[in-house]
Amino acid sequence: MPLEVADAVRVALELLDDEGLDKLTVRRLATELGVKAPALYWHFSSKRALLDHMTDAIVAPVVAGLPGGGPWLKWLEDAGFALHTALLAHRDGARVALGADLTVARALGELAERAVGVLHDAGFPLGEATRAAGVLVHFVLGRAVEDQTRPSPSDEAALIVLDSFPFPLMARGLRERAGSTVEDDFRYALGVLLAGLDAVSRDRDG
Repeated sequence: MPLEVADAVRVALELLDDEGLDKLTVRRLATELGVKAPALYWHFSSKRALLDHMTDAIVAPVVAGLPGGGPWLKWLEDAGFALHTALLAHRDGARVALGADLTVARALGELAERAVGVLHDAGFPLGEATRAAGVLVHFVLGRAVEDQTRPSPSDEAALIVLDSFPFPLMARGLRERAGSTVEDDFRYALGVLLAGLDAVSRDRDG
């Protein structure tokens, strides 16, 4: 039976969740599929190519769920939060998507394309809209990487009470917002970014 790319990507995502990105290789995937490595290299010329297909699979449901319209800031907030959630749903999901080739990871490219359209319809010149959409996507990717490498809440709580922790103001601040979730912190940060875009838009209109 011919090897289906979709089946290989599904198994690759299972391996990612079980073992992490550093242990995922094309050869390891071939072993899991019960095929010789050259059979996979026909479809995935490198690990990066495999990761691009995995990125496409991770992000495709996000694109499928994007609204067709609505207020532009709310659209960008929903898209950013949905992308962040999808990346965090897989172990090392954000690292998988970093540096993706958008001609292969087409869903990520489609999300950026849709964001450009929303921004352009909101009055951003097309060149500026591409820049702003890139800011959104790159922010979400980078933040998701940080969130996936962040200590657990219990480890972080134990760290900031140590006398050896070198940043007392940050320690006090983190204790003040103890109990906030990754989602809470991300939504706050995304709100700051979107407030900046809103200010840019208002300055242009004013």
